Amino acid sequence: MADPVTYSFYGTTVPVLRSCCKSAISILTTAQKELSDAEPGKFPDEKELLDAHFGTMFAFRQQPIMLAKFPLVALQHHSLSSAPAPSLDPSSFDSLASVVDFFQKMDAVLAGVDEAKFNDAAEKGVDVPFQQAGKTLHMSGMADFYHGFVVPNAYFHLNAMYMLLRSKGFALGKGVYVGSWMSETQMKDWAPLRG
Repeated sequence: MADPVTYSFYGTTVPVLRSCCKSAISILTTAQKELSDAEPGKFPDEKELLDAHFGTMFAFRQQPIMLAKFPLVALQHHSLSSAPAPSLDPSSFDSLASVVDFFQKMDAVLAGVDEAKFNDAAEKGVDVPFQQAGKTLHMSGMADFYHGFVVPNAYFHLNAMYMLLRSKGFALGKGVYVGSWMSETQMKDWAPLRG
């Protein structure tokens, strides 16, 4: 069987980020289903969920923004996607459905990336603004930025959303989280354990 990952700059980043979007959509739609099927009062309302956080961590509503902001800044800087970017305003989220819509738009941006142009941009620099700190950091190369920060950061914020929902009582099994990365062959290989 062929490895489904292509080992180019594009192949090791964009499909991974698309899987993060698909995993987020899976997590959120499963939570929506649990919410709609639940007895009244079992879960917090959606506004409370969107404002949920651990300690000093960003609230749930900020997690999708933090996941998408960094890949978007580079894609926009080098005009590498043909799709319009979603709004990075956390106050635009008023329900889990609006967060699903955000990730569908982010996935469309990633699907619109031109693979050849993206690979050609691997060594190009990108400026990343941090408005709250009043600073702009210059990343010397996109490949290093994506491999060393963008992809791990996406995993971190995807996991934060998952854990925040779990902490509020949602069942969300592991398959809801990891299923988006599995190939069709992997789905078949794991099927006996799913019953």
